[in-house]
Amino acid sequence: MIEIRDLHKSFGEKSVLRGVSMDIPYGSITGLFGPSGCGKSTIANILCGLEMADSGETLMNGDILSDPSFYDRKNGLRIQVVWQQPHASLDPMQRVVKGLEELIRYHHLAEGKEGVQQMASDLLTSVGLAKEKGRHFPRQLSGGEAQRVSLARALALSPKLLIMDEATSMLDVSVQANIVELVRSKMKETGMGVLFISHDRELLDAIADRIYLFKDGRVSLR
Repeated sequence: MIEIRDLHKSFGEKSVLRGVSMDIPYGSITGLFGPSGCGKSTIANILCGLEMADSGETLMNGDILSDPSFYDRKNGLRIQVVWQQPHASLDPMQRVVKGLEELIRYHHLAEGKEGVQQMASDLLTSVGLAKEKGRHFPRQLSGGEAQRVSLARALALSPKLLIMDEATSMLDVSVQANIVELVRSKMKETGMGVLFISHDRELLDAIADRIYLFKDGRVSLR
């Protein structure tokens, strides 16, 4: 379980988080609902180490993941994020499969050239992309295809927690449904937890096992 305990965060004079506490169990989808721009993504940024809280802490399986002065980078890799704009997270000058292979080599996820290539191919297949899509540049992919590549990159690191930060809001309804079903199937397959951040209450009502409501810097469990 990922635990968030009494997080506070301000940017200048603007208080964004005011004592946020949440539990995110493995093997289920936890929804976080609130209007666009209200500060929900700050929680995601703190969980994955992009920002530090002013006070409070996060825990993974009971161990400190972060507090105002510390972030556990090793365990932090087990938290991966798929962002709203998939093309922005991909190198526009690099073919899709080469980007995956670079990630695999950097984190020593497979051995040898053939092992790296096979893992990259398997990752594309696992998210429903044909092998030839790996030879494309990100600009040649649709929004849904680019989001699948982003998901493949996240899944490569076998996350304990996958954060979907408005990750389907730019997609049409049918593609959105396909991505959600893919995430759900991967959750059941691996046992990871999912934090699904969205301003779409109808979507969260349909997919989430529990929903936290974010308002005025605080959360409440529905």
